[in-house]
Amino acid sequence: MELLLRIELTTGRMITRHAALSFLGSLKIVLSAMVLVAFTQGCSTKLKPIQDFANLSVESAQYTTLVDDYLEFPNRQKRYQPSSRHANLDAMAKDRATQKSALLLRQSIIETYMEALGRLAADEVVDNTEELANLSAALEAHAATNPQEAKAFKKIAGMVTTVVVKRWRQHQLRELIEQSNPPIQQILGTLHRIVSDGFGGDLQTEETAIQNYYMTLTMESQDPAGKAALAEWKDFRLSQVHERSEAVQTYGKILDNISSGHQRLFDQRQNLTKKEVLQQVGDSVKDLRSLLETIKKL
Repeated sequence: MELLLRIELTTGRMITRHAALSFLGSLKIVLSAMVLVAFTQGCSTKLKPIQDFANLSVESAQYTTLVDDYLEFPNRQKRYQPSSRHANLDAMAKDRATQKSALLLRQSIIETYMEALGRLAADEVVDNTEELANLSAALEAHAATNPQEAKAFKKIAGMVTTVVVKRWRQHQLRELIEQSNPPIQQILGTLHRIVSDGFGGDLQTEETAIQNYYMTLTMESQDPAGKAALAEWKDFRLSQVHERSEAVQTYGKILDNISSGHQRLFDQRQNLTKKEVLQQVGDSVKDLRSLLETIKKL
């Protein structure tokens, strides 16, 4: 009887000990999971400036007003050019209309890439297969202006496809930035030159045409009231040109901001969670937001 009692007591202590160990093991797993969730959420919160930078870059890529102004330039010129030049301007308008998709392609690539960057920074799965399909079709339809840019287009499209297909997450953000910086800088640089030289060059031509047109009309007029009206019209047309010129300059600054911001992410890709790095990104976000607000008012 005493022996049975000892066995029962010993067995009870073993069961109690086993239960305690099991409970401690379960508690350890739960606590580890809680720490992992907190760490993940913390990383997502820490990378908020990078999310904001990417999202504002997407928004800037959606600003296509300058392309519309570029396409409309030949028709605006008809106001100031003799009818003998209208056929040439019509041909120019037709040619520019065929350029529209190619001009928008760069902005589409920037938008698609920056959307992927922002989602990874937020530790979200990137799922933009429809946008990639449209981008792929656009790449097939429109050749790049040079081999380097064609290579950049292909590289960015390939990287974003990899992100989508392999379901990358936040811990692969550094790899995306590392692989994508050279091609995205190439695309941003080309777009900047188009904006500055192409769009900006049109505005210089238009301003000169307005000045000459109204100067000629004013010199030919003998009516003081007519001259005053011509002066008002000239000022109005010039103000429109100056507004578009300000938009071109502002958009150039936006592209510079995106370029320098992404270069900073590349240079600091090993330290993306450091406070000082995120503070620098946050400063870029403030500048970019201010520039976007400015251009939207023009």
